[in-house]
Amino acid sequence: ILRQFASSGRPTGVETRAEAERLGLEPHSALATLAHEDLVHADSRGEITAAYPFSGNMTDHVVRFDGHREVYAMCAIDALGIAPMFEEPIEIVSRDPLSGDRIEVALGPDGAGRWHPDGAVVVCGASGRGDACCSCCPVLNFFASPENGDRWLAAQPDVRGYVMPMRDAIEAGRTIFGNVLTGYRA
Repeated sequence: ILRQFASSGRPTGVETRAEAERLGLEPHSALATLAHEDLVHADSRGEITAAYPFSGNMTDHVVRFDGHREVYAMCAIDALGIAPMFEEPIEIVSRDPLSGDRIEVALGPDGAGRWHPDGAVVVCGASGRGDACCSCCPVLNFFASPENGDRWLAAQPDVRGYVMPMRDAIEAGRTIFGNVLTGYRA
């Protein structure tokens, strides 16, 4: 599922079911197990809605491979984890939920990157409990400045979180996703 997202976009429900069957798995049961483990979520038709770090639906976090192939990330940290996960440079375009300002990040698989604006940060936190796609991902966003992140947090009484410098957010993405595919061959 993850490699399909990276190479050509969200796999269809038909493709996901066919791959499960090819692996000798019952598709519905396989998806239920992945959802229980909060790894992959699908809608009632079996269409993937979340396969961390990817979103099957539009989000504010667009990730580009090779400058043209686009996918959506579930959140800012997930977007930052894609380069080390696939050992490829990526570009991220997002927006500050408070100001609407455009945020751009160019990130190499080794963690080297640049971003605009220079003061961009990530709010890291959660609201509520449960699957990350519902409790964390809506909160983990890029902001154009630490002040915007602080103002947004102050206006969200249900969010427990803090403002994270971009360099720390890049390291968090690397830590969470960097070794997910290590040693796995399809």
